[in-house]
Amino acid sequence: MSIINYQCNQDQVVSLNGDFDVTSVGSAKPLFEDLAVNGSDVVVDLSGVRFIDSSGIGALVFLYKRLVAQKHNMVLLGVTGQPKELLDILKITNTIPVFDTLNSYLSQKADDESTVH
Repeated sequence: MSIINYQCNQDQVVSLNGDFDVTSVGSAKPLFEDLAVNGSDVVVDLSGVRFIDSSGIGALVFLYKRLVAQKHNMVLLGVTGQPKELLDILKITNTIPVFDTLNSYLSQKADDESTVH
C-alpha cells in the first residue's frame, strides 16, 4: 500500500494505492489521526484500491466520524470494483459522498459555495 497526501485548495487529499486491508491499515492510521484534527475537509481517493476489507472500512469510518465531530467533511473518489460493492452493501455510500474524480468534486464544491453566498 502506498499513500500520497497533498493539499488541494483548502482540502487535504489522501490517495491510497494497493489493498486497504488489515495488513495496510496500520500504515494509514497515523495520517488518518492527524487528518482528523487537522482542521480541513478530507478527500480520500480510492481509485488505486482494488480490495478493501473490514479493517479498511473501519479506518474510513473512523476518519469520517472524527471529521464530522470537528465540523468538517469527507468525500471518497474513484470507488470501483470490490471496494464499491462493499461500501454499497454496508450503505456507507449513503453517508459519505462519492465522486468519480477530483474535478467533479471540486466543481460540485464550487457550485455549493456559490449558492451559499
